[in-house]
Amino acid sequence: MKKTGVMLAAVLAATMVMAQEKTAVVNMVDLVRFHPSRERDRKLMQDTEKEFQSKLDKQRDRFEQLRSDYEKAVKEARNPALNEKARAEAEDKAMKHRDVLAEADRDLRQEMQKLQRELGDLDTRLLRQVTGDIREVLSKFAQEGKYSIVLDGTTMAYFDPKLEVTDEVLRRMGVDPKVRKEAKEKAEKEKAAGKSAVEKK
Repeated sequence: MKKTGVMLAAVLAATMVMAQEKTAVVNMVDLVRFHPSRERDRKLMQDTEKEFQSKLDKQRDRFEQLRSDYEKAVKEARNPALNEKARAEAEDKAMKHRDVLAEADRDLRQEMQKLQRELGDLDTRLLRQVTGDIREVLSKFAQEGKYSIVLDGTTMAYFDPKLEVTDEVLRRMGVDPKVRKEAKEKAEKEKAAGKSAVEKK
């Protein structure tokens, strides 16, 4: 009984300490989305994607040319007017074209995978820089505001809206919170318009 009383006292003490802890909640998705460098990062991603697409298009053009050469060689080898020797030479030529085409196909697939990997790596690097910067801003904000805990509201089932400090953190990042509000309103209008369009059907 004495042991149970001690445990209960410990739980109550812990609860009281937690109640005294100053807690804040932020929307991490919005902090990343409206981070000042996110627009620049998006442009860099788009430019890199265009550059990669241009490389792939050149390789695809070469592949299509090789395929056309192979098809011509096959057609030539099937020409009924050819004698035995000429047919054998034409077939040999077609086989060589087929090998070159198969190699070009392999190269094209490998290049596509490589470029997709590089694009994914770039996106991860840029996102890591942004989240690192946000963490620094949050740390300073928490220290100055004497917050013990800053939680991500997007991963929580419920929290008291009074704990939300996303707009304050955005201001610290040099972003006007109006941008977030306008984006939210726009998304809600689009959602409502989509819903009414579905209902009309």
